[in-house]
Amino acid sequence: MPHCQKQFEEFHDVIKLSDENTTLQEKRDIIINRLKEKMPKSAKPYTTFNQGSYAMNTGVKPLDDHYDIDLGLFFEMSKDDVSSPVEAKKWVYDALLGHTNDVRMKRPCVTVTYQAGYHVDVTIYASENPDGKVYLAKGKLTSSLENQSWDESNPKDLIKTIREHFTDADDRKQFRRIIRFLKRWKDVQFNGTVNGKPTGIALTAIAFHHMQIKKETVDFFSGKKEYRDLDALIHLISTFLSKFTTRYEVEEGKLVEYPYVTVELPVSPCPNLLEKMTLKQLKVFKEKLEELLDCLNEAKEEADRSDAATILKKQFGDDFPVPPKDPGKKASAPAVIPSSESA
Repeated sequence: MPHCQKQFEEFHDVIKLSDENTTLQEKRDIIINRLKEKMPKSAKPYTTFNQGSYAMNTGVKPLDDHYDIDLGLFFEMSKDDVSSPVEAKKWVYDALLGHTNDVRMKRPCVTVTYQAGYHVDVTIYASENPDGKVYLAKGKLTSSLENQSWDESNPKDLIKTIREHFTDADDRKQFRRIIRFLKRWKDVQFNGTVNGKPTGIALTAIAFHHMQIKKETVDFFSGKKEYRDLDALIHLISTFLSKFTTRYEVEEGKLVEYPYVTVELPVSPCPNLLEKMTLKQLKVFKEKLEELLDCLNEAKEEADRSDAATILKKQFGDDFPVPPKDPGKKASAPAVIPSSESA
C-alpha cells in the first residue's frame, strides 16, 4: 500500500506561505509605521504583535490570491477606560483612513485592503483589566451601543499553545502540515461557498484536539523513522467524525435529525468555533468529511502510488502531485485456462 508521503510533502511545499511572507511583512510594517504617525493623541499607549495563522505558522496560499495578515494591538488600558469598544477602534480607523482606497471597520477588526489582493486585519484589545483578562473590541462604526461588545480573548496564549503543541520539533512539523492540508481541503471543497464552511482556526483546533503523530521505523539498525501523513489524516478525521452527536429540529411539523458537533478553542474562554454554522451546514460539513475519509482509505488501499495520488487529488485539488505510473505495478495479463478439448 502506498503512503504517498513524498507527494504529501511536495504538496505541502507548494501550498504553504513562503515568499508571500515577505510581502505580508512589508504590508504589516507599513501599517505599523502609519499607526505611529497618525494615531490620535487621545489614544492610549499600545504594543503590536503578529497573530492568526501567520503567527502560528499554519498559513496556506489562498486559491483566490487574497493574502492576509493579522496584526494585534494591545492597548495599555482597561475596557472601562473608554466609553465604548468602537471608540477604541476609531483611533485605529482614523489613523489608517486614506492609506488605501479601502479601509473598513468590520465588527472584529479594522481592515486595510491593497489593490494587489493583500489585506491587513488590525484587531484592538484592552490588555490591562482589573480581572487580569484581555478583551477584544467588537463593533462597527454604525453599531449601536447595544451591538458593541468587549469579548474575552487570549490571542498570545493561543499562538503559544499552537506553536508549542507537541514537544518534538519534527512532530510539530507534521502537526502544521496536517493543518495546512485541512485548510487547502476546505478551500477546494467549499470553493464558492460564502457562508457555511468551517474557519481556519476551527480546523486548527480540530487538529489540536484530535490529531495523533503517525510515523514508522523504516530502519531498525539506525532507528530512522518516517512520518505518515496519510495515516495521521485518517486517524484525525475518523476520530473527529466519532464526536458527532444528534440534534433534532421541528420542520414543517416533522422531527428532523441532524448531526451536531462542537469544537472548542484551545484557550480560555474556549468558545465553540462552529457556533455560527447552522445544523444544515454542519450536516454538509460532516458529509464532506466522510467523503474525505473514504478517499483517504481508498488511496491507502491502492497498490500504485499514481492511482492513490489521483484519488487524493480529487479532495485536495490540482496542486496535489500525481507521480507517473509505477512500471512494476502494471496489471498482469489474465491467465489462460486450458480447455478440456486441448487437454
